[in-house]
Amino acid sequence: MEIIVEDISSYIKDVAKVPKALAIIRDVCRARPVGYQFMPRYKKGYWDGYISLMHSMNKFPTGLLWLVSKRLQVEGFHLTFTLTSAYPEYLEETIKPDMLFGVTLRDYQLEAIRKLLDRKRGIAKMATNAGKTEVMAGIIRALCTPKTMVIVNRKELLHQTADRFSKRLGIEIGKIGDGIWQPGTVTVAMIQTLYSKMKEPWTNNQLLMLDEAHHTSSDRTMDVVNKISGAYRFGFSGTPLKHEVLADMKLVSATGRLLCEVTNSQLIEQGFSATPYVHLTTITNGAEDTFDAKYQQAYKDMIVDNEYRNLLVADKAKISEGIVLVLVNQISHGHILNKLIPGSLFVHGSHDSEYRFGILEKMREGGRGVFIASPIFDEGVDVPAIDTIILACGGKSHIKLLQRIGRGMRKKGNGNVLTIHDFIDDTNKYLLKHSEERIDTYVAEGFETILD
Repeated sequence: MEIIVEDISSYIKDVAKVPKALAIIRDVCRARPVGYQFMPRYKKGYWDGYISLMHSMNKFPTGLLWLVSKRLQVEGFHLTFTLTSAYPEYLEETIKPDMLFGVTLRDYQLEAIRKLLDRKRGIAKMATNAGKTEVMAGIIRALCTPKTMVIVNRKELLHQTADRFSKRLGIEIGKIGDGIWQPGTVTVAMIQTLYSKMKEPWTNNQLLMLDEAHHTSSDRTMDVVNKISGAYRFGFSGTPLKHEVLADMKLVSATGRLLCEVTNSQLIEQGFSATPYVHLTTITNGAEDTFDAKYQQAYKDMIVDNEYRNLLVADKAKISEGIVLVLVNQISHGHILNKLIPGSLFVHGSHDSEYRFGILEKMREGGRGVFIASPIFDEGVDVPAIDTIILACGGKSHIKLLQRIGRGMRKKGNGNVLTIHDFIDDTNKYLLKHSEERIDTYVAEGFETILD
């Protein structure tokens, strides 16, 4: 049985002759979302809970080709593959430590470049400070600067990534996003802008790379990715897989499976990342009726408007040395803490790019300062000088937690240590459960925890 392999989709040639194979493919390329059993259509028996990732009646995502092939071979089918894409060639000898301008690539970065290029599509799980931007630039250089699209999801990442590529590759980089529409041979593009303006598919790209690839499972991102060509397709993230079958399957369908991993513990052990010390403070000032309160109300009363907790956050910020980053989820919470911490600066999504970049420059200058940030600083932003992170935001997502901590994992002087302050919110059953889940993440990552 012959399978035709294209950049985005694959399909069986002469599918009418092998209906059983098509049925198997359709079964492989479907999954149920989290919470499907609570959805009205499922509960009423109108829907079986499955969502298909098929691109048409016959076509399936090429990123799932390895999974489809494995299942078909188990079922006794003999497979042959016809590749329609033209893969740019690369030479092994071009992949060397000095292949980029201004940086010497680390051994694991070179290994990642080789492995990704060899497999042509897949996911690189690289913890913050592993240098995924350098790996992306290395791939571009090894392929002799093919037509490339790199997708990001924030303004800061748009400009930061384009600037880094320009330095490492020595060429002008195109940008799409933040009011800019200037595509080039290598283009960094915001997913939001592509989604709003892309009516026709981009069919001349040879290389597609997704930064912060854990966002790929959104319908908007999938719609865009499925219109962009690229025989080489890679996803990069410190936390790519969510351990949710449908979400993870969407990412794999767009790029391919997980190929390489660089962990926080590896980077710390090799001296590339700061050693984190997590200080935990227990909060117990809630009233009896708050422990069983609903989550949204508990979050407002026991985190955002909790005077005792906010004063503790402010005190820790005031006595901390160096650059201090206080992370919040809600703008109202940031304003409260901004008033409690004299001289602090607050940045959030409503600020324009000029103000945001001004804050980042102040942080990069080093010295001493307290900076309060909404989720716009949760991931991807290159701020190497952070000495202390205060997680005033609570929450349970291990992905968001690791991304937030990653803001301070850059290598630094003064013992190369990152101090993290977090809180055990023993004021509500939901907040307490979330605190326990964050502690589980710290333990799993091997971070030292200290109960204050």
